[in-house]
Order: sequence, then C-alpha cells, then structure tokens
Amino acid sequence: MKLLLINSIGRTKWGGGEKWMIMAAKNLSAKGHDVSIVCTPNSIVEMESKAEGIRVFPIKINSDFSLSGYVKLKRLIVSKGIDAVIGCQNRDARIAGFISKYHAKNKVLVISRQGVQLMHNSIKYKLTFIPFCDGILTNTISIKKEYDSYGWWRDEFVKVIYNGVEALENNSPPYNYAQHLPKDEKNPVIILSTGRITKQKGFKYLISAAQKIVEEQSNVYFFIAGKGKLENELKSQIHKLKLDKHVFLLGFQKDIPSLLKGASLFVLPSLYEGMPNSVMEAMAYGLPVISTNVNGVSELMQDSIHGNIIPSSNTESIVNSIQNMIEKDNFQEIGELGKKHVEKHFTVQKMADNLEAYLISGCDRKQKSNN
Repeated sequence: MKLLLINSIGRTKWGGGEKWMIMAAKNLSAKGHDVSIVCTPNSIVEMESKAEGIRVFPIKINSDFSLSGYVKLKRLIVSKGIDAVIGCQNRDARIAGFISKYHAKNKVLVISRQGVQLMHNSIKYKLTFIPFCDGILTNTISIKKEYDSYGWWRDEFVKVIYNGVEALENNSPPYNYAQHLPKDEKNPVIILSTGRITKQKGFKYLISAAQKIVEEQSNVYFFIAGKGKLENELKSQIHKLKLDKHVFLLGFQKDIPSLLKGASLFVLPSLYEGMPNSVMEAMAYGLPVISTNVNGVSELMQDSIHGNIIPSSNTESIVNSIQNMIEKDNFQEIGELGKKHVEKHFTVQKMADNLEAYLISGCDRKQKSNN
C-alpha cells in the first residue's frame, strides 16, 4: 500500500497530532508499506520525520486555495500512484479529495484524521467533506458520537482507533530537577505538565493552583515543558504570584522520558483535547495522573484508580486533587495501575494493526466502487 500522510500545520507547531502521524508512518513502514509524509517546509514536523527515517515531501499548503501547494500535491499523488491519503488538517483532506476525484486515474482513498473536534454541525462542513472525503478517523468515541449525531453519513463513516504509546526509553538519566530547587530541599514533590503554551492547555489554572498549594506545602514544585505564544504571559503570572522559586517553564523538551522519570505526578489542565498523548505517556511510565475531563480522557483512564479526573477551568479542583494525592502518598501504587492499563489497551502495535486493517479495507472498497 502506498500511503501519504499530510499535515500542513505551521512551521513551529508541534503536538499530539504530529506525534501520532510520525508514529503511524514509522509503524506502517515497518509493516512493509510505502509511507511518505507531506508537511510544511523547514518545520518541526519535517525535522522529526526525517529523524525517524521517514520520506518527506516539503510542500507549503496555507489554505484550500494554495495554488502552488495544490499543483505540487497533485503531481505527487498522481506520479507516485498513491493508494490512500490521511489528511491531518481539514484542508489537507479536502484538497486531496478534490485531487482524487478529478485528477487521479485510480481513485485514492482519502481519510480525514481528527484527534480533536475539527468540524461542527454546519452546512459548510457538510458540503466540503461529504463529496471529497471517504471517512473520518478519530481516537475517541465521544468525537464519533458528536459527528454521527449530525446525521450526514452512515455509521461506519467515522472510525475510532485509539492512539498507542511507544515503549519509553529507560536508558536516559532522570531530568535534573534539583538544579532548580533549593540545595537543602530533601523531599521534593515534582509535578510535571507538558504541551504547547497556548490557551487550550489551561496552564494558567495550574499556576493559580500552585500558589495555593505552596502556601501550605513548600516542598511542592511545578514544571511545565513546552513552547508557545503565551510564554511571556505565563512568566508574568508566575512572577506576579511570587512563584519564581516554585513554578518553572522548561521550554521545548525533546526527552520526555527523562522528565517523566524524575517526576512524582503528572497534571493535564487542558480546556479541550482529543485523546491526549501526554496522559498516555505519563501512565505508561508509571506516573499517577490528574487530568481535566476533556474529550477522550475518560476513555483512557479511570477516575480514582489511575489518578483523578476533574472539571476544566477550575483551579480549586486542581488544588484539592493534588493535595489529596500528596496526603495519601500512594503515587507509586496508582502509577503502577495506570502503567498496566496502558500496556493492556493502548499499545502502538495494536494501533498500527487496526490502522493497517482499516486502510486496506477502505482501499478495497474504493477500488471496487471505481470498477
């Protein structure tokens, strides 16, 4: 199967959807398929794809009407005889669908991959997806239920395949959190959160919670790994709340296993998500998790067993949950349950097998409909 994954996200953007794409490409390639990635030139996606040995075609696609991008993508799809395309942005799927419908001799299977909700019950989405897209791939039942409620398509049009998490490397030493702490700190509680520094991730609520927590427990320290346009805003909030010695912005960190290895607890304060890879990775590494009740989390972890699921945009809930967990002091026990849960239900192998079967079945149906 000749497969093309397209992600026209901006040059400096990087998140769970991009991680998923590279993971999928790498594992489908290992199964013997011919897999390539189209992405923005000189982007983090291009750099990370090449680092994994994946063939990359840098093509700039700014919108549905990027003429240069359209021409280059059409030439690539037609000349390479692509069997299936997975578009990771809405425009990627629409453009590929138009090319398949009007320019490809052998019609191409076009799938829109949506890790977060990218459509709403609007006529513009109905008119631009149904004619050009053969299916939607998502990673949560909640997104499927929402999309199916629109009544636009047959039940199997939206397919749920859960993300998988790769085995984390154990050969790197733990991140040196001590370099940020007082030299006389003997029993620190390290709370880690990762993600793009954007409004979506809800880090301002975590920082507000940190103020209330360290007033009572001075051995608790918060670390946020990621980069984004709100960095200066968060720095100002940290300084204003006099948390400079307790809350630290680490910037972009490539070695996530190292961060997880040295942490006590993982917190996801997001306002919305798909199936958050960061939670899955933390659980796979044996960390207890506190997460807001965003899309997909309740399908991934069980409240009060693998950690806590709390309301979003609620500082008090973060405070109470962290304090209760510190008081019970059973981080290792909770973390071990989460690790076993991920190993059973959310492996990369299972994800790759399901994805392969889904694409092969879709390509067969597409070819039969063309004959």
